[in-house]
Order: sequence, then C-alpha cells, then structure tokens
Amino acid sequence: MSSDSVTEVPQPVSEMSADAERSAADAPRARRLPRIGERVRTVAAVVVVVAVFAAAVWFGVGWVRAAFFTDGPRAAARDAALDGARQAALNITSMKMSDVDGSLALARSSMTGTLLDTADKNKDQMKQRAVAAGVDVTSKVIGASVTELNSERDHASTLIVLEVDSAGPGKPADKLRFTWSVDMAKAGDVWKAEQVQSVGDPVPLDGQGQLAPPPPPGPPRPRPRRSRDRRRYR
Repeated sequence: MSSDSVTEVPQPVSEMSADAERSAADAPRARRLPRIGERVRTVAAVVVVVAVFAAAVWFGVGWVRAAFFTDGPRAAARDAALDGARQAALNITSMKMSDVDGSLALARSSMTGTLLDTADKNKDQMKQRAVAAGVDVTSKVIGASVTELNSERDHASTLIVLEVDSAGPGKPADKLRFTWSVDMAKAGDVWKAEQVQSVGDPVPLDGQGQLAPPPPPGPPRPRPRRSRDRRRYR
C-alpha cells in the first residue's frame, strides 16, 4: 500500500450511537415546527377576526348609542319643532270669512304660553278686526329653519318665511312675503308657538308696492319776459 493512500478511521460505536440518538430526538421536533407555525398562523387569524368583529361591534354600538340616545332624539326633536312651527304659522295666518270663529280657534290651537293667553284675552277684538278687514287669507311656507334647539328643555327657535295672499269682495288682492321668528315650546306631545315676532317689514310680491315710474318730461316751458324800462336821455 502506498504512503499517499488515506485510511478512513471508523468512528467509535459510542459516537455513532450518540448521533443516532440525537437524530432520533430531533425528528419529532422537526415535525412539530411546521405544526407550531400553522398554529401561530391560525391563532393570528383568529385574533384578527376577533379584533375586526370587536371593532364592528364597538362602532355598531357607538352608532346605536348616537342614533337612540344622543343624535337620534335631537334630530327628531328638531324635525318635530320645525314641523310645528310651519303648521303654527299657517294656522295663525289663515282666515275664512265664512268661519271667523273657527279660523281664530284654529290659530289658538297652535299657540301656548304667553301667546295663547294674549290670544284668549283679545279674541273679541281679533274677531272684530277680522270682520272689518273682510278678506279671506291663505298662506304657504316658502322657507323654514331651526335657529336654536334646546331639546332637554323642549324649546326651539325657528325662522319661517311665508307667502300670504288675501282677497275679498271689493278688496284689492294682496300678496305679501312675511319673515317671522317663531319660538316653539313642547306642550305635551305637540310643539306649539309661544312667541311670534316679525323680522322686518312685509315685502309686496308680484310687482305690488313698487314706486310708479316718473312721468315723461313735457315740452319746455317758455321763459317769462322781463319788462324793461327804457328811458331815453337827451
């Protein structure tokens, strides 16, 4: 045998046994690693789903709370107050000469507080004025908004714009635009007017109330002649 040849030295039996035992021990661990990774991914996915569901429930509950405990009742109160203001303005500005008492009663049905007390005390004078006017009055709301709302105290302030038409036998027809500030209060389950104030003056519509155009200029007038006292001097 030449000197260049290398003789492989066999490992001792004890070392071979130790390697075999380590390989046998590592095999189950290697098999467990993929399973642990799968379990981690599964748990992470479950956590994400739970987090998303919890967020949905939280925001859902927040929306429900806003709808039913805060924003919802406030919006409902605002709409109810505005509807009541519209109806009150219509009832107060309506008059039928065929049923003056019924028209005044309809107006009072939309009032409360001081406004109702004043109307009750002066209903005879109001009837006399309505009969003396001798016109039927109809109106429609052309604009309305809530300017202030206190839903806890059941009070609201509104701005109502009305177009009011009046006509009667031998009376000129009028069409006016009124702007009212109407304070509303909840009487039982109904919003009613407790104060009405006019904002500015009524505005005539359909060209009524406009100034007549100035007359066309006439021919120039001749200037008066001055009398001259002529004196001759010699």
